[in-house]
Amino acid sequence: MKIMLSALALLALAVTPVAAQTSAPIVEDFSTERLGGPPTSFSTPTGFWSIGTSDGVKPALFEDGTQWQGSQTANTLATQAKALYGDRWNEFVDDLPGTAYFPIALFNRVASFTGGTITARLATVGGDIDQDAGIAFNYQPNGDMMAIRMDALESNMKLYQWVQGQPSVLKLAENIPAATARWHDIVITVSNGGMHVSASLDGLKVIDADLQTPVSGQIGAWAKTDTVVLFDSFRVEPE
Repeated sequence: MKIMLSALALLALAVTPVAAQTSAPIVEDFSTERLGGPPTSFSTPTGFWSIGTSDGVKPALFEDGTQWQGSQTANTLATQAKALYGDRWNEFVDDLPGTAYFPIALFNRVASFTGGTITARLATVGGDIDQDAGIAFNYQPNGDMMAIRMDALESNMKLYQWVQGQPSVLKLAENIPAATARWHDIVITVSNGGMHVSASLDGLKVIDADLQTPVSGQIGAWAKTDTVVLFDSFRVEPE
């Protein structure tokens, strides 16, 4: 916890209600949210989301992965993986059943996103098992979804897809500057009738993929297991 608080102190931080997709940009900067309370501009089916801050002034969407009850089991898996695989242990615990826990906060102001650009400014500031965070999209009522996620421990980005609870990696970008305790801008663009997705990190394009079915679903903030992360802003520019 001391490490998390010190990391929060290093950051200078930079949440509103459901609408169908329109052509005007929709921007949430969390400035009208109440510190310490639950977010009103995001619904939270999973996770420990609240409105926090790293500078004591400006609100931000905060996921506190330290409250995850599965951390003990995951830590056991991580210890075993470290003994077997050394420095590459993270790669082997990514999709194990014991670490299949994904905090999600769905953006209430967009009921269905079918194309355009989503931008999130975020910083991971803690996590023993994972420091994974990013943008969820194509979220369905049964929990099927897609996500672009940044991994600060593995220095990579992935395009993930979940179908009936089973994750698969559609694209992987390695050796990217995904540092902890630093603000990053993740941008997702969905085009070609919802059949193509690209993503960039801090202006560097790292993901480019064609999809088998068009995107049409809810969007929001995404994290993994015990990740501690702050989202400073969330912007949607519909196609």
